[in-house]
Amino acid sequence: MQAQTNSGDLLNGFSVDVEDWYQVADFAAVLGFEDWDRYESRVAANTDRVLALLDEAGGVKGTFFVLTWNAERHPEIVRRIAAAGHEVASHGYAHKLIYEQTPEEFRADVSRAKNILEDITSTPVLGYRAPSFSITSRSLWALDVLLELGFRYDSSVFPVRDSLYGLPDAQRFPYVIRERDGRCLTEFPITTTPLLGRNLPLGGGGYLRMLPYPYMAWGMRRVNRAEGKPAVVYIHPWEVDPGQPRLKTAGKRGFSTHYVGLGGTEAKVRRLLRAFRFAPIRDVLGLA
Repeated sequence: MQAQTNSGDLLNGFSVDVEDWYQVADFAAVLGFEDWDRYESRVAANTDRVLALLDEAGGVKGTFFVLTWNAERHPEIVRRIAAAGHEVASHGYAHKLIYEQTPEEFRADVSRAKNILEDITSTPVLGYRAPSFSITSRSLWALDVLLELGFRYDSSVFPVRDSLYGLPDAQRFPYVIRERDGRCLTEFPITTTPLLGRNLPLGGGGYLRMLPYPYMAWGMRRVNRAEGKPAVVYIHPWEVDPGQPRLKTAGKRGFSTHYVGLGGTEAKVRRLLRAFRFAPIRDVLGLA
């Protein structure tokens, strides 16, 4: 399940959740799905910035979990991602938290998204990531739906305790989470590192923006070298866009970290791409 160089450096997953600046849980209370078309779209330009970052780092390849509402409006972005050799995976259609949906609603959302992406790329979509990592103890049924729909892996479980997401007792490294009729669904959890009896988040996103780079590098080296396991890093295109519009919102936790650290994200990503080896998640899991 892991790829290595002769030096023993592990291959880690690099991933991008392709959302626009307003398509996040922190804004849901003030900006609903029905309002999305009213706002300036910056996702195409910001995704191109991420593609350029990966290209500048020597052609690093990653997995792009595409929010498919965006793919319908910007299919050329999905085609550019695929043409550059990156993996196209699913982030669902409408970015609604899974535990706020019924199983029927979730199945319809994910099936629609998978079909759209496969029509655009003419390539099977193997992977899925839930909006805001919303596969929790309240929505484990979603894993069975993903298996039924033909997904090969999920990367939604975050082994931390948080009011919005998290399965604190979940396994921390890739494992088969569902199996039926000869098919299996592998989970690649968002990366954490244990300290003093709890898992500290590493994966990326707000943690990458808010916490100092040495913390991220320390945690990844600990996972790769001390534990001998792959990590997964995630960012959003809007995180390399400090000039994005501002909205006032408290977020689902009662506060929002959306705008914290935007100016430093690009530099941190560049350092990570130089310091560690990355590939699409399908390759790290040996599913290519």
